[in-house]
Amino acid sequence: MTALRFLAALALLAAGFFGLYELVESPRSAAFAPVVTHGSGRVVALTFDDGPTRGITDRLLDVLERERVPGTFFVVGSAARREPALLRRMAADGDEIEDHSETHPHLNAIVSRAALDAEITAADDAIAAATGRHARWLRPPYGARNAAVLAAAQRHGMRVVLWSAMLDETSPQVAPDALVERLLRQAGDGAIVVLHDGDRGRAEPGGRAYEAALAPRVIAALRARGYRFVTLQQLAGGG
Repeated sequence: MTALRFLAALALLAAGFFGLYELVESPRSAAFAPVVTHGSGRVVALTFDDGPTRGITDRLLDVLERERVPGTFFVVGSAARREPALLRRMAADGDEIEDHSETHPHLNAIVSRAALDAEITAADDAIAAATGRHARWLRPPYGARNAAVLAAAQRHGMRVVLWSAMLDETSPQVAPDALVERLLRQAGDGAIVVLHDGDRGRAEPGGRAYEAALAPRVIAALRARGYRFVTLQQLAGGG
């Protein structure tokens, strides 16, 4: 009985720590600031994480070009290095290309300053090699950040951005219109919307890349509500 009580206490403690972690890491948390989670006005920034992925990102770029909507792509360095042509197309289309780390780890679990810097700089180097431009924004994978992550971003001349609207723990079996409605419930003036065009930088589409297929529905629904689309830099007032 004593052992059972001990195990139960451990389970409760673990659940408490996890709940605290989720609260602190939420985009709404001000525990580690400053981070950008939204702008203002009747504008929305569509952002895409975890790519580029051949067969997913290229079709998404077709949609954005057809709809004349700018996108902001947070690329994983290993994927960017594998698909430089997709980054060049993004740049040619007027999309922004930003840093989502080299290997998609929890950055706040990296204790070495050198290793943390390497995750940021390697991805930025891949962006620069493909496009001649450097990233201005860092989106930490999973939204994981702490004082060290914010300081590392600052060292590299980047601002940290999270999001206003994202599909968490969704499934491709859920009806697309229901997924779009989930996003719309989170989106308001100046929203930063996240969809995924890859899965942690892997070469295969993975479990969340189906979100990219929602882009035409999301664009149509937000336009119907009177929103205009801008890049993240434009949303943040940086031109």
